[in-house]
Amino acid sequence: MNNKTIKFQEYPSFLQSKEWLDFERQNGHQVSQIGSSYFIQKHLFGRKHYLYGPRINGDDITTMKLSDPAAVFVRFEPNSSSWTGPGRRTIDVQPKETIVLDLSLSEEEILAGMHQKTRYNIRLAEKKGVRIVIDNGRIEDFLHLMEETTNRDNFSAHSDDHYRAMARFNPDFIQLILAEYEGRVIAAGLFCFSDSVATYLHGASANEFRQVMAPYLLQWTAIKKAKSAGLKYYDFYGISAVKWPGVTRFKQGFGGQAVEYAGTFDLPLSPIWYLVYRVLRFVNRLIVKKI
Repeated sequence: MNNKTIKFQEYPSFLQSKEWLDFERQNGHQVSQIGSSYFIQKHLFGRKHYLYGPRINGDDITTMKLSDPAAVFVRFEPNSSSWTGPGRRTIDVQPKETIVLDLSLSEEEILAGMHQKTRYNIRLAEKKGVRIVIDNGRIEDFLHLMEETTNRDNFSAHSDDHYRAMARFNPDFIQLILAEYEGRVIAAGLFCFSDSVATYLHGASANEFRQVMAPYLLQWTAIKKAKSAGLKYYDFYGISAVKWPGVTRFKQGFGGQAVEYAGTFDLPLSPIWYLVYRVLRFVNRLIVKKI
């Protein structure tokens, strides 16, 4: 097991990349720059909005000078494990914890760092003849699997149009990788290949043929692709033993190191309008619970 300390959080997140910001703009969101970080404008009510900055440089908040009378607050997530600056802790938007693989290791070292069962399942999928295909044009296959997955595992997904937009955007930046068995797609994932980091964004699998362990070979293929492209890290993007126990065990099986973020914070710009927002959010959640 490799215990070298990784410097993953020193590298910008794909959420701050030029490509992702272009994706946000293409989907109708305005993007603002504050210091070296970028923020996405999110509508609230009337002409009010807030600015959301995922995985930002925290220094940009402490030195922030913002002239935007329609902005009620700034929601931000420092790209670091701790935060002592201004802001009110709120519900996390991006995952607070993740698992990261160091791609400077050889393939043999990465495999050695995996759980024995994970290595076995990768080889089993290969032996069973699972075929890997990279094809963004097959997003409907992914959507079919996503419907199966959400029904089986009881979680919410993005809209179909969101996934379609990702697949259409830039096939060098976001790639759809599919696993086929006996002529059927039985697992698929959307992966982001940014400047230094590959990120596992979304995955889905079929209810049938689970015994051939296609998701394991799917991940191993993406890891090897990222390594061959010269990227530094592979981010499994989100673990939680409480919220996603099964998915978390699956990701932990690939080894790597756990990385924790400080979380999500709100910095009110207009205290009165921020109070209005919080009251409306509270009422909306009560209504949703009763439905």
